[in-house]
Amino acid sequence: MTLTAAGFRSWGFWLITAAATANYGVMSGTSPLLNRGVTELLGFDTALAGSLVSIAGFVGMATMPGLGYLAGRFGPRRVTLAAAAIAVAGVAIAVVSFTIPGIAFSRIAYGLGNAGITVATTAWVSATSPEATRGRALGYYGMSVWIGLAIGPVLAENSYAWIGNRSTWALLLAVQAASLLMAAMVREAPTATPAVATTADASVSIARAVSVPAAIAVAAWGAQGVITTFVVAHLESAGVPATGVMGGASVLLVFAASVLIARVVLGAVTDSLGPARAARASLVVVAAGLVGLAWSPTFAIACLSAVVMGFGYAPLYPSLTMLATTTLDGPRRATAIGWFSAFTSAGMSLGALAGGFLIGTLGTSITITLCAVVQLAVIPTLARAAKVRAAL
Repeated sequence: MTLTAAGFRSWGFWLITAAATANYGVMSGTSPLLNRGVTELLGFDTALAGSLVSIAGFVGMATMPGLGYLAGRFGPRRVTLAAAAIAVAGVAIAVVSFTIPGIAFSRIAYGLGNAGITVATTAWVSATSPEATRGRALGYYGMSVWIGLAIGPVLAENSYAWIGNRSTWALLLAVQAASLLMAAMVREAPTATPAVATTADASVSIARAVSVPAAIAVAAWGAQGVITTFVVAHLESAGVPATGVMGGASVLLVFAASVLIARVVLGAVTDSLGPARAARASLVVVAAGLVGLAWSPTFAIACLSAVVMGFGYAPLYPSLTMLATTTLDGPRRATAIGWFSAFTSAGMSLGALAGGFLIGTLGTSITITLCAVVQLAVIPTLARAAKVRAAL
């Protein structure tokens, strides 16, 4: 069966989303699995395990802009399939050679493949969705990240306990192969691909289109990096236990669940308000949620703040993606998605890094509050984005 992606009402769209979900599930599952295997089976420390895990992220950040260009040049379907095949090879290396050199090569290959799938499937959805519902389609597609991030660690941890390290890697290999198969079932949209623009003016247009969404992405995903890394310890210092049903870790699950629910409830917000207005409202809501988390005295208030923050983040990704791409033609749009994706990844990494330094001197409450202030501080840049959209 071959299907064409044509917006969120088509089966092709949902197959692409399912392929991306499987890929994100493998990505999130390999992180705790590597930590287990490297420390428990190979006998090394967590520092080396963390370094090996991070290889894929650094490879992804470095290659996403180029992968976006390739998606624009050769089409998102071709790049998706090539990247998915590389990701399969990356996981396969860990199955057959679970050694430090083998794992390093595995992470390099997987990092490249995962980055290609991320950029190319986003470009695929953006290019084939009708303009009137593109924001909703990007929002629904973005659910693949959250579902994958939720399912992957659970699958990996339980499989490791039941069937062991090598068999769990083989299971993840099967999931990654399923991602490739699902993407292969969807055919390219039957539209002509414009010639690739190579002039200096085209490059400037991409830079101008991406600059504001990229800056906001660093601020927003930087705050998310701080929350993901430090919120459990922050709540523990306020008397909330780290584990258990009413523990700090559960607050992160509430946050992820609220994003998924909000993607459905607020699916049409970006299309109805427009990406700039939707992004502006999202940043205000995210800031309110961050302030609530910064000063939460109880588990219940922390959960309520996480829900507020989740409803803020839900429209932000489709809104910023549209701001970065709608003024560009097909090939340049894919390149812009590559650059924008790289900045979201950079934001997460920089947030965790800078957050660690700030917390050491200011404490978690002040640091998270500063994250809220940054969200409000970048709102005026959206006015510049509107001028760019009008000029291009």
